[in-house]
Amino acid sequence: MTALHLSLARWRLAPVTLMLMLSTVAIAEEPRLFSREWYAQFTGDFSRPVQPFRVVGNIYYVGAENIASYLIATPQGHILIDSGTAEMHDAVIGGIEALGYKPSDVRFLLASHAHFDHVEGHALIQRRTGAQVVAMRGDAEALETGHDTSALGAMGWEPVRVSRRLTDGDSVTLGGTTLRAIHAPGHTQGATIWRTTVEDGGRRYDVAFFTTTTPNPGVPLFDNPRHKNVIDDTRRTFRKLKAEREPDIVLVGHPQAMFAQTMERMRRGERPHPLLNGATAWTRQLATAEEDFERRVIQEQSRR
Repeated sequence: MTALHLSLARWRLAPVTLMLMLSTVAIAEEPRLFSREWYAQFTGDFSRPVQPFRVVGNIYYVGAENIASYLIATPQGHILIDSGTAEMHDAVIGGIEALGYKPSDVRFLLASHAHFDHVEGHALIQRRTGAQVVAMRGDAEALETGHDTSALGAMGWEPVRVSRRLTDGDSVTLGGTTLRAIHAPGHTQGATIWRTTVEDGGRRYDVAFFTTTTPNPGVPLFDNPRHKNVIDDTRRTFRKLKAEREPDIVLVGHPQAMFAQTMERMRRGERPHPLLNGATAWTRQLATAEEDFERRVIQEQSRR
């Protein structure tokens, strides 16, 4: 639920500010965790509709202002990553249609992680499209029960049946497109980073759909009743991701800051692609997030 760190982001943000916003450092001005104001930002400003557009290759953005939903279109049907909040449902469906595609052709519904702002719309989308819900172990159980089982423990959602449970390294293939699932527990037990390769203008781009790597700020790391081994899981996730090849383009779940200076350029089809951000949004972000997390562990341990 990276919007906890991004709600102050606006379209005018500079690249240095963007790096700070993509880090896992809590911002003092944020609403209190689980307060009415905290929940309201997700169902309000973050869920505001935007016009859909092509990101790169066969990847399209059909999400809201600061909660992502990505459509991967193929000749044999389509894949949707994240459904967003329930408030986003009509806009997501409308975005798919505005791009000239049929919602009924969505074959697979995936998730970055099981927090309400990314999966609350799953049951609605599944009923509307008939898509198969595919989820990583750890989050599949949360989707089916409708409860946030992560270290955060926020509000839940309407349960949805999971057709296929994944393990680390599994893939989803449709119409010549393959998405590889990287199990990255920490933010949730089944948090998943999806990677694929697309062709665009004669060039191949390695694209990663990145999810937050650490538990939300303010959430206890030691003796957490929902995710007892959250510290070890998070550390394993960092080791795994740092060993991965750096992608060309990183797409995130709360993209308002990321799209601040690139959305209109992507709409125009500008090349070289304006989101060649792998070094910043993958390599440096991982280093910053790991450093912040270890500092947080030390601070919390000293208070025990």
